[in-house]
Amino acid sequence: MIVLVAAMATFLAAQATEPPEVRQLVSFRFLPGKTAEAVELFRERALPLYRANEPMLRFRAFREGESPEPLDLLWVSSFRGMAGMDASNRALSEEAKRRGTTVSEVYGSILSLAAAHRDEFVEIDPALSWGDLDEAKLFVLVRMRAAAGRSGDLERMLRETAAWEKQRGLLTGAEGGRLLISAGFDFLRVLGISDLGDWHDYARDLRSQPFTRALEECTAESRQAIVAPVAELSVR
Repeated sequence: MIVLVAAMATFLAAQATEPPEVRQLVSFRFLPGKTAEAVELFRERALPLYRANEPMLRFRAFREGESPEPLDLLWVSSFRGMAGMDASNRALSEEAKRRGTTVSEVYGSILSLAAAHRDEFVEIDPALSWGDLDEAKLFVLVRMRAAAGRSGDLERMLRETAAWEKQRGLLTGAEGGRLLISAGFDFLRVLGISDLGDWHDYARDLRSQPFTRALEECTAESRQAIVAPVAELSVR
């Protein structure tokens, strides 16, 4: 019994000190007519490096489904904390060197086809995450900016919303967390849906909930985009 208790204490201590998962989101708009060429460059030059990169927990790519802002490609990389990204960058450099190139050269070839790109980082909150997003056919990205002085209230309301979502069952799953680096937004949520009808049903149902007014009061701005996975660019 003593051994079991000690082992459990060690396990819980490791969980408490383990950095939370961090996601890097890189959104691209490519020059006219250059999206297919950029995706092929990524497939040929970057994807092999990612497959050999152990510190990178997972990689996913998405194309625009429906978005109020132009979006040609979205990269989402997962790491164990920002330190995990540091380790990933070192591993990428070593693997690129072994293959006779550099990370700057690989990324530079892709960025030369881009009209614009944006980097964001989000720390994943388990309280905002549930279900199995791998079952989703479409993903709704919701970026939210808290009203002045209401960041804590918005986080609390998002957790209440996530609990309602899980019970309601209109989504295949969800995840989210606090943005560490962004263009003025505080939180990101990713909602998995099967089709656009699911999103409409979800939005209509959410509007009728008693907590929705409080959620709206602590939200200064919210932006949505719907993306679809590019399955052949997935790693792990």
